[in-house]
Amino acid sequence: MTSKSITANNRPARMLIALKKRWYVVVATALLAGVMTFAYSATIPPVYQASASLFFSLRDGDSGADINQGLTYTQNQMLSYAELATSSSVLDKAYSNVNGQVSMNELRRSINVTTPQNTVILEVKARASSRDLSARMANSVADSLLDVVSEVAPADSSGKPTVVARVIEPAAPPRFQSAPNKSKNTVLGTFIGGILAFLGLFVSVLLDTRIRSVASLKSITDLPLLGTAERTPRSNDRRPVALRFPRGMATEKYRQIRAALRFTSVSRELRTLVVTSSIPGEGKTLTSLNLSLTMAEGVERILLIDADLRRPRVADYLGLEPSVGLTTVLVNGLLLSEAVQHFGDTRLDVLASGDVPPNPSELLDSRRMREVLAEAKKTYDIIIIDTAPVHSVSDASIISQEVDSTIIVIDSSKLRQAQLEQTRDILDAAGAHISGLVLNRVKPADRKDRYYETAHHDSSVNVSPKASPATHSHTRRQRQRAKASDNK
Repeated sequence: MTSKSITANNRPARMLIALKKRWYVVVATALLAGVMTFAYSATIPPVYQASASLFFSLRDGDSGADINQGLTYTQNQMLSYAELATSSSVLDKAYSNVNGQVSMNELRRSINVTTPQNTVILEVKARASSRDLSARMANSVADSLLDVVSEVAPADSSGKPTVVARVIEPAAPPRFQSAPNKSKNTVLGTFIGGILAFLGLFVSVLLDTRIRSVASLKSITDLPLLGTAERTPRSNDRRPVALRFPRGMATEKYRQIRAALRFTSVSRELRTLVVTSSIPGEGKTLTSLNLSLTMAEGVERILLIDADLRRPRVADYLGLEPSVGLTTVLVNGLLLSEAVQHFGDTRLDVLASGDVPPNPSELLDSRRMREVLAEAKKTYDIIIIDTAPVHSVSDASIISQEVDSTIIVIDSSKLRQAQLEQTRDILDAAGAHISGLVLNRVKPADRKDRYYETAHHDSSVNVSPKASPATHSHTRRQRQRAKASDNK
């Protein structure tokens, strides 16, 4: 499956997820657009439109045929009368009747003349900033048109005009403004705002290929999901959540991952596990720590190895001695049993990273590393190895070939689909077996059931290496032997 096919296949699913989570953004944007449109319309000066209607007919016509012929003739002349209504002959007279309240150019722009099809009615419409002015302008143009028509119409034998026009409905001051139409503008603004918000959401989903949820993850890969790890509030306490809140729901999530791994081990032995990620900062080290601590709650002996020899963090999180560890065993020949540090009163032993070496990849790919793993399997039931991200260096690809399986940690706020696909391709090319995925930093769901939740003060457990009496003397012996090995 390629990156392009991944994006195309799950785009509708991601769009639905985004709509479910961000529907209020669309609604709020639409409402805001409607309010802003209404507010803007309210600032525009109102325009009022008044209309006067005129009826045109022939003066003579006794028989029905004459009347019908006259009506046809008049209909044919209506366009001419409409043009005449906006001519200077009419507007000059009308201008004198509005008492200079508008200029001639404003009067010309404000007048609109229409003739309904197949009628002899002409409508004069005038637009102005006040109700009375619009009516006065329409009536002035209508009256002026009556005078001009009588002047230009053909005369009969008695000298009277053959075409007669009269006002059948004079203009009255309008009750409501014609523009701006606040109601119409508000509805239109709300609709356009909603459409733009929806399009914006669609574009953001189209461009944002981060793996935000379990549904999104399942739609792009067939790798099993071992579980999710919740996002925890920022705290000055840097210890793993399994130590801070051992009875909290966040720790329970890691117990669920532990259970999922045991189901996986039914078909395949899983005694040595590599925990890695695609890119730095996805939480692989804390996942390794929390998973090790929850596994150590049982009867099995657990060994956690910090094999991230470039940015080691395990010892810092647990408050252990960082200078003696894996590199000490690999380079200086210190025995594994002398380098490991027992953590508190748990069944967890930790092999820290030791000093940062100049050649981490070569050390992890050495025969001595394979011997250390073989030796560890004789003593421990499960060995968890924290290693560097896949995209950064080749360390994870190297060590994943020597273990039973690999776990990939995914940051739901950071990792993109193409990066996950690339990680899988790299590990597949190295021949690594992937047990599954852990979706990290998932937003905690609102829970009505707080059965597992307890107060922080009650649930926090103060577990430290000091709980083991032999820790400090053991660490001093480790340092002395490491120093002796350096002097040889």
